[in-house]
Amino acid sequence: MRHTGRAIQVENCRHHVTIGAMLTLVLPGELAIEQFQSRLQEVCGLFRAEPSKGQEKVNGCILLEERAGIEMAHIAKDLQKVRRSAEDCRRDDGEHFFLVIQEEGRALMAQQDTARMMNPGDMFLIDSAKPSEFAFFGNYGRQLSIHLPRSEMRERFGENIRSGLFLSRNDYTALAITSVLAKALSSESSPQQNNYLKESMFGLLGVMLHEREGRDRLFQIEADMGGAQLLKQGMAYVDAQYDRCDLTVRDIASDLRVSTRQLQRAFSLMGTSPTDYLAQKRLERVCQMLLDRRHGRNDMLISTIAFACGFSDISNFNRMFRRAFGCAPGRYGS
Repeated sequence: MRHTGRAIQVENCRHHVTIGAMLTLVLPGELAIEQFQSRLQEVCGLFRAEPSKGQEKVNGCILLEERAGIEMAHIAKDLQKVRRSAEDCRRDDGEHFFLVIQEEGRALMAQQDTARMMNPGDMFLIDSAKPSEFAFFGNYGRQLSIHLPRSEMRERFGENIRSGLFLSRNDYTALAITSVLAKALSSESSPQQNNYLKESMFGLLGVMLHEREGRDRLFQIEADMGGAQLLKQGMAYVDAQYDRCDLTVRDIASDLRVSTRQLQRAFSLMGTSPTDYLAQKRLERVCQMLLDRRHGRNDMLISTIAFACGFSDISNFNRMFRRAFGCAPGRYGS
């Protein structure tokens, strides 16, 4: 069972509110794997931390606190992945939904039929009653997890609450949620304001839950409008053409009638490159198809899935997948 008190703090873990892309800055400490695992389960329930091969220590931190009546956990680590299996769900009551906000690093979050790549500022709604998996990129990553009691969510929104919902950091709803949380985390909010902040948070969750499926991915970026428009066009192009095995950045730039340098500058507005975004879309689709395969919704060979998602070299695909997720494609989601 998860901890229900107001605060749990791992040794050497401190945070303060920052102004900018991140809501908070957490200062991690070095922890034994077993200590981190124990704290993770105490704060979030039966989730399992999986270190990289040979890793004995975690550069990490777990801090649970309550602000404006909203319970939230700051989780920092340099692990390979964190997962919650179907057996874990059976053994541990799924008391909460978690709105997970990526604060630092990158991660691929997967639940049921949905797998999404997360960049700082992106948000993903997780149901703790269902299996989930989080794979991390780079040496260090951090999330802010908003703990939403299942009973309150059902009371407000009914029984059919969809998990696996994703919000880009530039979505208006995500920006509004970030603003509410920044206010709650600041020392400026008064006791009189706290109730309104909590109601604002749940109101925005209602907006998120009722977003139209398949809406356009529009990005309101504080940058040159020409670059923002090119970014939108470039992302739409990759989203539609990523399954072409012969697709190159030069092809994308040529079809959009810009130089490769212009295209790279446009993607840099989002903190990525055309090459990385193309790889991200391909891996994202591979993960979704692998989850479908595991649940019996397709019987495709892994090599067929790779080729269908734009990978032309199966050896290169296997290396990229292992580097990203720390396991072979056939083991993903197991």
